[in-house]
Amino acid sequence: MSRKRSSDPAKPCTFSMPSSMHARLNNHISFEMSRSAWITSAIELKLNGDKANDSLDHWTTDEILQELLYSQRLKTNPAALEIVRTLRLLL
Repeated sequence: MSRKRSSDPAKPCTFSMPSSMHARLNNHISFEMSRSAWITSAIELKLNGDKANDSLDHWTTDEILQELLYSQRLKTNPAALEIVRTLRLLL
């Protein structure tokens, strides 16, 4: 009895990447992990908009500046806080 065929069979894909990125990828994944599965997952996240990372692509400039206003980093830097406030007024 043979194994049931996949409804979405995998296709081999060959592509090039910079050596530095290849080294980073090799350092990131473990021996137990599938490189193909990891790359497939990364592509799916990118194509689907990666809601987990809440991509900035859909944010308005004002929304980004508002988030900066409430970040902890700016609370300790009055000059940067004033710059963000001024930018919000100008936009």
